[in-house]
Amino acid sequence: MVISTLRTATPDARRAMTGGDRPSGRARPSRRGVWASGLAIALLTTGCSESKLAQCNRLSQVVNGTVAEVQAVVQANSQPNDQAFSAVADRFEQGKAAVSAVDLSDAQLNDYKGQLLTLYDQIITAARKVSTALQQENFEAARAAHQEFLTAANQESPLVDEVNTYCQVSP
Repeated sequence: MVISTLRTATPDARRAMTGGDRPSGRARPSRRGVWASGLAIALLTTGCSESKLAQCNRLSQVVNGTVAEVQAVVQANSQPNDQAFSAVADRFEQGKAAVSAVDLSDAQLNDYKGQLLTLYDQIITAARKVSTALQQENFEAARAAHQEFLTAANQESPLVDEVNTYCQVSP
């Protein structure tokens, strides 16, 4: 609509609408035009980087793979024992390496990644403590280490919920 108005306006009206006299006879770019150019450049630059959703999906696939591996170990060992806790620690070690390898450009996702890695470290340490205590038949130490394990493991669900909330696509 503005373009058709500029085309049909008199030269004096054009100068008034575009910001006054210009020696070259060309109209000064409007703020709307500058803003649109800036937006186009921003879209082109972000269009070249990976979307937040794609990064969320990659991180989610790795975390879900780790959870599936751990659940398989738990289901295979109906009675918790030193070997089961050692296997759980091994699966979390593998998951930690996989999460570390996920390259993310989104700052918030990188923060969540760091929190996951810290959590995995806590779970690995606690699971290894339980395994060692059970091997040594030190049941008091095993109970304490198991409590550490549960405390760390119970932090996973709220963190995953936070990541899922952040990764939701806005309507």
